[in-house]
Amino acid sequence: MHRGAIETVLSRILMALSVLAGGGVVHGDAPPTRVGEAYPLGVCAVSGNPLGEGMVVVVLSDMPSETLEGREVRFCCEGCVARFKADPMAAARKLDEMIIADQLSVYPDGTCIVMENERMFDPRGPKADRDINRVLGNRLYRFCCKACIRRFKKAPEPYVTLLDERITQAQSKGYPLSVCVISGRPLGEAPVEVVVANRLVRTCCKDCATSVRSNPAPAIAKLGGKEPDDRPAEAEGTEGA
Repeated sequence: MHRGAIETVLSRILMALSVLAGGGVVHGDAPPTRVGEAYPLGVCAVSGNPLGEGMVVVVLSDMPSETLEGREVRFCCEGCVARFKADPMAAARKLDEMIIADQLSVYPDGTCIVMENERMFDPRGPKADRDINRVLGNRLYRFCCKACIRRFKKAPEPYVTLLDERITQAQSKGYPLSVCVISGRPLGEAPVEVVVANRLVRTCCKDCATSVRSNPAPAIAKLGGKEPDDRPAEAEGTEGA
């Protein structure tokens, strides 16, 4: 078996194990490979209800827009899956607004990640929506112009790395926990760091880091001192994908 095929199989296994550990259901016998990050919210993408043991996980395929292909979305029930698929573009815009509202609160202030000499508005300020807030693969990225979005899509890796570095630098000093968000064990002197949903998360080992990447919402809730089923704040005047 080629390395790419092995990685695809492992990715599917990890996603399925993560969902089953939370009591959820993976849609389809062989779901498409996820593109981008795992679903970052603790609430249903359609109803806004807390995700419980019966949540349904869908990796989107056959969508009307390539930006939706491979995106992981989680729902509280099969009815919400049907509602999403009935008008996926409108449903995705609503979901993007939820993600933007959530991740603007932690997004690092500074310059555009593509055009690094272009100063951006404060992501927590009243003019944050004057820049382009775009959700790609369940993660918020902020751009100064549409040309930067095109450059990002052609070769995203260096820009994602730059954003990860900025987040790590901005959030390291005030990191709120001294224990792993998964195991509860002390982090020690060399924790494993992972960035999900534009948040720095520290774990005690690589296995716990993998768990965070597969199911970010519970870890994010612990960072904020909230229960995993707390609902995110409503979006205000944000720009979707």
